[in-house]
Amino acid sequence: MKIGQRGAIFYIVFAMIIFISSGLLFYFFILPPKVTAVYLQGQNQKKIDLDSPIIIKFNKPIRRKALAYFIDPEAYGEWEFKDSLIKNHLFKSLVFVPAVRLQPDKEYKIAIRNIAPVLNIGLTSAHSFTFRTKNMPPQKPKSALESLKSQPEAANSRPEEKITILDIPLDWQDHPLSCEAASLKMALKEKGVYLSEENIMKEIGYDSTPHKDGVWGDPDKGFVGSLDGRVCVSGYGVHWKAVARGANKWREAEPFSGWNLKKLTKEISLGNPVLVWGFIPVKTLHPCSWQTPDGKLIKTFKETHVRLAIGFIGNSDNPTKIILNDPLAGKLYWPSSFFLNNWKIFNYSGVAIRQTTKNKIF
Repeated sequence: MKIGQRGAIFYIVFAMIIFISSGLLFYFFILPPKVTAVYLQGQNQKKIDLDSPIIIKFNKPIRRKALAYFIDPEAYGEWEFKDSLIKNHLFKSLVFVPAVRLQPDKEYKIAIRNIAPVLNIGLTSAHSFTFRTKNMPPQKPKSALESLKSQPEAANSRPEEKITILDIPLDWQDHPLSCEAASLKMALKEKGVYLSEENIMKEIGYDSTPHKDGVWGDPDKGFVGSLDGRVCVSGYGVHWKAVARGANKWREAEPFSGWNLKKLTKEISLGNPVLVWGFIPVKTLHPCSWQTPDGKLIKTFKETHVRLAIGFIGNSDNPTKIILNDPLAGKLYWPSSFFLNNWKIFNYSGVAIRQTTKNKIF
């Protein structure tokens, strides 16, 4: 084979590789994803169970932060992103899990908009579908003796629970470690204050002490490290006292520790969202510690995370679930025991955001 022929073959193969690679990149990252399947568990003649999860599959990874999803009439539950190609990234499924049973014999509509590819270049798709829930079977009249025998069974049934929730839209955090700013941004918006995470962080402030030889900044004074840093190496976060000092510029903010569920639900019942410090649920927490230049020992965890408590299910004295806006995971409905176990790691600490003025701030 002559040299010229070898060169021509090389360029043809090279061009084919470029063409195929470009096509794959265009398909996976530029063309908008589409819904390929919807799974309604417990489905029977298009009627599903009242607590059935609804699984929505996409043909390729979606841009999570761009996605908008609605259910009408309103239903309370968690929207979970599943089926990731890389751990916690490139999701291909969206699942709605009811936190409170759906209404019986009711038609619901789910609409999904802004279905965007991983690269945000403006191309999107949309999808909607309807489903109907099963009807509750009629109960036969019982005799007095049967009613007496069925009392334990009735006690174990699932009566409709009261839901108390503040109308605060979820806002994803802009940086890997900006959960405090994102949570405060949501809380302030509910009080008529519209700010960016950057403006919020300017007021909270930073502790610029470099991380060296076991010495680092004080999270009670300002944000330690970088918002885009590596946890406990080049970035960490900020604690409730410093967040409250910054938030007080716009609205009344009370930092606290040692609270309980009753105090939390009372604050929410008054219309006030509450930032709460906890951790990202993992099997094993990874502690990290350092000293400040003043000799103060900081003991914390790599999984430290801040969420916004916006509601609860059940009685305020003994709620069954706490409703959270998590800027990293979405809207959560955590059982109270699970929430308390997460909250106690930082001694039940947080910041309550209250209204002191009706003026809007932009």
